[in-house]
Amino acid sequence: MRLILRNLVPSALIALMAVPVGAATYTNLPGAPDTGPAAGQSVLVDFNGELPDGYFLSGDFAYANDTTGAAASPAGDSSRYLYTSSAVGSGVATLSTFDLSSVSFYWGSIDSYNSVDLLGADGVTLLSVGGSAFSPANGDQSAAITNQRIFFTAGAGEVITGLRFTATGVAFEIDDVAGRLISDGAGAAVPEPATWALMIGGFGMVGFAARRRRASISTVAA
Repeated sequence: MRLILRNLVPSALIALMAVPVGAATYTNLPGAPDTGPAAGQSVLVDFNGELPDGYFLSGDFAYANDTTGAAASPAGDSSRYLYTSSAVGSGVATLSTFDLSSVSFYWGSIDSYNSVDLLGADGVTLLSVGGSAFSPANGDQSAAITNQRIFFTAGAGEVITGLRFTATGVAFEIDDVAGRLISDGAGAAVPEPATWALMIGGFGMVGFAARRRRASISTVAA
């Protein structure tokens, strides 16, 4: 009887391809005033003038320098800020960025009808966070709980390309977007050690299977 080992290479490749990538995460710190960027981040867009080269805003948005009937300055913030609102067109604004491994921004007077989407390659949504995550999310203009810096970190194999802000009421206020560029050496696009181990193991299986296929195993029946 002659037995030949088959399908080992495809199985090894399937095992390798099944290695999961990490998922984007977020953390937050109460503001009033803003706590500022995380270690390794720098302010990328402060909305005090023209956007820096490579950064773009699309959708419906406006700027304000203080509290008005349309928007409220984030607590402790005396500079110009961005806002979108149901009173400003669609109430949706998107900030497109360079490829980032992490990003954060100061979120003022958080309301339950605010939400932010973290965007990845090709505009895919990596993570969504609603204002209701910061109970009571009642739009208080001075409380620390409703004026927070929110920090997003890309998972392994992911890249951050933008933020989409949505308000179905009045209003969603944003200032001082900070981040860290992938090109600065942050490791979001580099697999974690455990992933590397699985990948190396997978390559080993591929090599072993290839050798076994070249030298088929034969067994003589009794």
